[in-house]
Amino acid sequence: MKLERSFYERNTLIVAKELLGCALVHITPEGITKGRIVETEAYMGPEDKGAHSYGGRHTPRMDPMYKTGGFAYIYQLHGYNYCINVVTQKEGMPQAVLIRALEPVEGLDLMARRRKIDISDTRKSKLKNLTNGPSKLCQAMNINTSLNGIDLCGNEVFITNQTGLRSNEEIVAAPRIHIDYAKEYRDKLWRFLLRGNTFVSKGYKG
Repeated sequence: MKLERSFYERNTLIVAKELLGCALVHITPEGITKGRIVETEAYMGPEDKGAHSYGGRHTPRMDPMYKTGGFAYIYQLHGYNYCINVVTQKEGMPQAVLIRALEPVEGLDLMARRRKIDISDTRKSKLKNLTNGPSKLCQAMNINTSLNGIDLCGNEVFITNQTGLRSNEEIVAAPRIHIDYAKEYRDKLWRFLLRGNTFVSKGYKG
């Protein structure tokens, strides 16, 4: 079942945790790709020195961040690397959840072609490299800034709760990574992941 607007219009930390086990879906002319969310990071708005909206910053590309929850904020890092964030809270509260890693569920061959990875030998090391990082998953799912601001309650890019958490899965909270500039906010335990999941991105030791 597709997540409704009310799911996103809540406390960002709660949304970040409850997205774990849900599935990100992108329907394209090439086919459908789907990945189970196994790692997220929460960004808490103007007070959060790690957030793009720190201090109330608002550029045109950030317009989706200021919408009500349930829209996608997608930005470019460098080259053709992108990150997808799920906007949370009510309109005018620029908070979001970064999707850091997925466990591939559907469209693996299509993901592999986009990532230029040979998964024909079914080695787990090859398979996990499809989507074990925010830029990797965007490439595998064909998500880029042309989709910035897309409504996640629509029919092209959306999130479902079909898969859910498994009985043996444990959510772990950890510091966010690659935000040393965030000073005292660097060590906030606002990164959430499924302990032991093969597809979690690098940087967690636990």
